[in-house]
Amino acid sequence: MVTFTGTTATADGTVLRVDRMRLRFLDEAVLDAFLADAGFLIEARYGDWGGGPVTGTSREIITIARRR
Repeated sequence: MVTFTGTTATADGTVLRVDRMRLRFLDEAVLDAFLADAGFLIEARYGDWGGGPVTGTSREIITIARRR
């Protein structure tokens, strides 16, 4: 789990808002199960933004899924 905090402020430093996001990174099997449970079918999966395959060293898991 990774937490990001982003602060939006004016030029003089007045804070307008603070956003916090928590990201959970899943492996393919867990992602597949979550998608199936939610009623999705996987159409494609890539290991990078260029459309390469998912490998053991891929930094991304890009999944294209469609509702059943």
